[in-house]
Amino acid sequence: MCTFSEALIEKSELRGEIRGEIKGMAKGVLQLVKNHIASNIEQAMDMLSVEPSSREDIMKILEQKL
Repeated sequence: MCTFSEALIEKSELRGEIRGEIKGMAKGVLQLVKNHIASNIEQAMDMLSVEPSSREDIMKILEQKL
């Protein structure tokens, strides 16, 4: 049986994985635009098949970098 603390650890690990994935996608989007493969951020996200639910988070990350 899972204890409460184990459940919290699993949830934290999952959040970390998701954040890592989103940061990786943001980096990929930025590289596509910088290398002129995509003409804008939306096109780059389309090329990478970014889920609509992740796009807002990626935009927030990119706004901090730009």
